[in-house]
Amino acid sequence: MARIMVTLGSDETEALRALAEEERRDPRAQAALLIRRGLERVGLLPPPSGIHSADASDQHDVGA
Repeated sequence: MARIMVTLGSDETEALRALAEEERRDPRAQAALLIRRGLERVGLLPPPSGIHSADASDQHDVGA
């Protein structure tokens, strides 16, 4: 698995922490999920397959 460093402003960091806490995830896992969903949304990755996907029933959207 590759590592990429992303610099966030304080508002972005706090929003990420709040969302991660709400969804009971580590902030790093939350950031990875948001990036994954964004890439799916723009058609660069396929959506997850199978009904048992960890995020198939999640209602949060990446938004922009």
